[in-house]
Amino acid sequence: MDLSAIIIVLAKLLFLMIVGYVLNRTKVLDSRGNKAVSALLVNATNPALVIGAMAATEGVARDQVMKVILLGIAIYILLPLMAFLIVRLLHIDLKKRGTAQLLLIFGNTGFMAIPVLQTLYGDVSVFYCNIMNLPFNFLIYSYGVYLLSKDAARQREEIGEGSETSGGSGTAASGKAPGGFSWKLFLSPGILASALALIMYFTQIRLPAAVSDTLLYLGNCTPPLSMLILGSVLAEFPLKSVFADLKINLMLLIKLLLMPVLILLMAKLIFTDPVIIGIATLTFAMPCGTMCAILSKDKGGDTMTASGGVVFSTVISMITIPIVYMLLGPFFG
Repeated sequence: MDLSAIIIVLAKLLFLMIVGYVLNRTKVLDSRGNKAVSALLVNATNPALVIGAMAATEGVARDQVMKVILLGIAIYILLPLMAFLIVRLLHIDLKKRGTAQLLLIFGNTGFMAIPVLQTLYGDVSVFYCNIMNLPFNFLIYSYGVYLLSKDAARQREEIGEGSETSGGSGTAASGKAPGGFSWKLFLSPGILASALALIMYFTQIRLPAAVSDTLLYLGNCTPPLSMLILGSVLAEFPLKSVFADLKINLMLLIKLLLMPVLILLMAKLIFTDPVIIGIATLTFAMPCGTMCAILSKDKGGDTMTASGGVVFSTVISMITIPIVYMLLGPFFG
């Protein structure tokens, strides 16, 4: 294990985030630009990367793939339970508990995890990361929205608005069914690409090299673009929100340090391959996903807490990710 490898990776990502931050502050990028590039990432470059990376799955055992899928399901069952306990043990403010649990459960397993994993473990890590995170969309748009709706209801009760007021862009104003979940989520390009990758893997269908290389060429735009957009999105949140709640920051340190250790132990019980153990551990060592702040704003949750959590965890993860990476050392011996 070479610690300098992860430090170099994170230094590159940090530089790209800073560039994205500056581009936003200088009005080269704005919220509309962020939305457009995010759509490009979600609908084109990342799905292309998932399919293009299939060439790296030669020789990957089928039982390993099934175990990775099951590990992902187990993790997304465990994370809500852990989040429920942590917010109560830390006595997080009742009005913030839903948002706090959202931050604990949903990490930046796309925009930030993929460039880190791809650099450290190669293209096969993209395949593993995506199939391990198949439950993400289902959970964030069902249970995640439910958590935020609880916070929004508590805030309305406190200021005496009652149920008549929707709080701007909250659930009532969105026109969606309670919970905001739609089965169309399963038709998103990311999920379809992951499902197609699994079908191709199990049926041993291989794309022509020219097609695979072209998809990978397009997909390789994902890591740098994702970090630029992450920096630009973070520029839209007030920096003062980072220091808004010390309990939330303590909670996020638990997320960034203790949760990956638990995932590491879980993965070690199932796998002997240190690469898969590393991919699983580092995937869940990532900071809070920017989707937490975006969804909170849309559903009338505690956006200040959500945005502060995203910014704080992203900055502090530049220190915690190398620490987690060092913990993997014994498993590579």
